Amino acid sequence: MKTKFHILLALILFSLLFSCSEDEIPPDATDEASLSGDLSLKNFNYGMIKSYDSETIFKWNELLGSFIDEKLPIPLEAKIYAMFTISMHDALNNVVPVYETYALGNNEVDASDISKKNITQIADAAVSQAARDMMAALSPASTVAADALLNEVLSSIQEVDLKEKGVEIGKLAAQAMLQKRQGDFPFLFTSYTAPSSEPGVYQANFPPYMLPGPVWPANAVYVPNLGDLTPFGIESSDQFMGGAPYPVTSREYADDYNEIKAVGCANCTARTPEQTEIGEFWIENMASSINRLARTLILQYDLDGWEAARLIALLEMGVMDSFIASFREKAEFVFWAPITAIRAGDTDGNPETTGDATWNSMKPTPPVFEFPSTQAYGSGAASEIFRMFFKKDEINFSVTSPYKLPGVERSFSSFSEYSTEQSEARIFLGHHFRHSVEVGEQHGIELGSYVFENNFRKLKKVK
Repeated sequence: MKTKFHILLALILFSLLFSCSEDEIPPDATDEASLSGDLSLKNFNYGMIKSYDSETIFKWNELLGSFIDEKLPIPLEAKIYAMFTISMHDALNNVVPVYETYALGNNEVDASDISKKNITQIADAAVSQAARDMMAALSPASTVAADALLNEVLSSIQEVDLKEKGVEIGKLAAQAMLQKRQGDFPFLFTSYTAPSSEPGVYQANFPPYMLPGPVWPANAVYVPNLGDLTPFGIESSDQFMGGAPYPVTSREYADDYNEIKAVGCANCTARTPEQTEIGEFWIENMASSINRLARTLILQYDLDGWEAARLIALLEMGVMDSFIASFREKAEFVFWAPITAIRAGDTDGNPETTGDATWNSMKPTPPVFEFPSTQAYGSGAASEIFRMFFKKDEINFSVTSPYKLPGVERSFSSFSEYSTEQSEARIFLGHHFRHSVEVGEQHGIELGSYVFENNFRKLKKVK
């Protein structure tokens, strides 16, 4: 009788130990049984992983942001965020291999010496060393601050062997990333001459403007070959291409033209105060904005460090690949910007478009081809990754825009609403026609789904 009681008690304790509420374990839309590959998780104990929080990951994300947010051209900022966050994810998953990695393989990792007691020390060392090395390589001006934070983290680790092992893992993760992306070309402005003066063809004939750094030069476009860059998480830059800009002589084009002409200009009376706020709010760089939202939701759902690193890395991968894929489409169509189209509206061959030679967009038009909208592409991808990660669309959250509209907060009840508002902001800014943002958002959703389903998947457990 006593034996039966002990067995029953053991079963109850076992059940309690390995069960927790939905809020305690981050939902994972990937079914472990469906994963492919031969990577295996050795000596896995979710309770051990759960004991590692996201504090150190947050510190490094915030430190990087203080040096690059709104200080670089948007695609370059996105690429730095992608390489940085993926490296931290790779480092963690070479401490204990819970998920697939990107640059530093983890199929030979044996985590048998890692326990709930020592996991924070080695994980902090690995994450911090990887983050410091990536910051020094990608943002040299941040090296002193990165060294200071690294020293702060490492000085708190008492176990010398754990510290040294974590540091080595972090160094290897950063080295692997830098080596894998060593063939990437620089992001530069390129002198542009239009292939023709036909209606619909992009013309670099609108005023340049000042970034936080260099002047965007006249008669130039920014990194028009970005679509040739090797993607991070999708198969190819043309993977999601489909559709095209509306013909300039079509009714659909005229509808989009007249809409943006009325609500996207510098002093449009038809644009509501809220639409103006939306445009100004979402002009902020995408990678940093999405990173902040991810940190908000990580705290809201109490995700552990492994899930936090995975979510942020997937998002930044999706954002960067959205730039690559959208720029590949842009180069295919070389479609003109609304500022050019509206100034030439009387000569475009469409009787439903009336030109205005003095028309200006609400905010200066960036020197990139118009179709499709990259912001819509990236917001669609990020929203889909959020949806798949949390297994639902309806989540209440709020976001801020500290660099553009400090003190203003926008609230949402779903990721779909969040994505659509960002997309429509490009209309109110006068940068993109409605068809461009709708196609961009849809392609981004497809890209986000692919990135989530094919990267950083949970490893199989050893039976």
